[in-house]
Amino acid sequence: MSSASVKKVVVDTMNQDLAKRLERMGISQDITCSQPPKDNLDRAKKQLDFADELIAGTVKNDFLNALGTVINYMSEAIFVVNGNGVFEMINPLAAQLFGAPREALIGQQWCDFLGHQHKDEYLSLFVSWKKCHELPSNHGPKEVVIHRADSLLLDVDLSLSCLPASQTGSENLFIGVMHNLTTHKAEYHELKRQARTDRLTGLANRHEFDEMLQTSWNDSINGHQPLSLVIIDVDYFKLFNDRYGHVNGDRCLQKIAQVVEKALPSRQCLAARYGGEEFALILPNCNARTAELTAKRVQAAINQLSFTDLGLHPSVRVSVSQGIAVEVLGQYRTPTALVCAADTALYRAKSDGRNRINLSL
Repeated sequence: MSSASVKKVVVDTMNQDLAKRLERMGISQDITCSQPPKDNLDRAKKQLDFADELIAGTVKNDFLNALGTVINYMSEAIFVVNGNGVFEMINPLAAQLFGAPREALIGQQWCDFLGHQHKDEYLSLFVSWKKCHELPSNHGPKEVVIHRADSLLLDVDLSLSCLPASQTGSENLFIGVMHNLTTHKAEYHELKRQARTDRLTGLANRHEFDEMLQTSWNDSINGHQPLSLVIIDVDYFKLFNDRYGHVNGDRCLQKIAQVVEKALPSRQCLAARYGGEEFALILPNCNARTAELTAKRVQAAINQLSFTDLGLHPSVRVSVSQGIAVEVLGQYRTPTALVCAADTALYRAKSDGRNRINLSL
């Protein structure tokens, strides 16, 4: 068989195959009619290309319709934006987080709802995804701040993914999933507060005291500023507990804690329950004179405490002994040395008869 004959057989076979494919697609034009084979093939290919576009459009529409249905029933806040960052779809939960009805959000730029600290980051991310949209990509989860339509701010956990081009066609689509962090963050901050607070007195606990002392020490050394420490011990507290009971003993400590906190000279200072019936004051940027005046305020206020509200006799009184140490110009080598100096001063105050203030020199 000559090459021309082979070519004719191939062309005829291709024509028949194309005709069957077109017929299955509902394109009834006969391409096996007596027209030049090349013209026949060209026409068939154009029709097939057109059919492929119709099929691709149908598949895309089916995919998007299915996606819209699915996200509406999801128990997550989900939205879909196009390559220009414009809302295409948004489910009820996501609309609630953005603070506006879905109808009002569709067509808006989603990045307009981001804070300035995150907006530029996500705009750059979209640009990079648009350049290589054939590759599936994702970003997050990451904590961001949403500026809601009602002007409120909302902390959310945001994940973004680039939908495959094989599903979306030539258009870039991006799907976002958000989780409201409001309750989570509130619980976290409350747990953090509890972890640093003495439950009985409401003052800082020993853990918070240790961290604050180290931070204040570093600031004092680096800034060449004084740092004062006052350790306070309730005199004869065991006798108070034994005589009036542990419940009243706890209330006594609570009263003392209130006095100690009110005596702080500034908001930079910290009052802590150091342990048992001992309290401590960290006084950054305070010299010996300020520390001593603070201790005297504590002493005077505690001496005036009344316990009649606890059912005790008006004559019932308590007192405290206090030891003061001051770090200035490298007098102590470590925070621990400062604590030891204040503790030694406290011991001398108790040895001198209690209800005393002693300054370590």
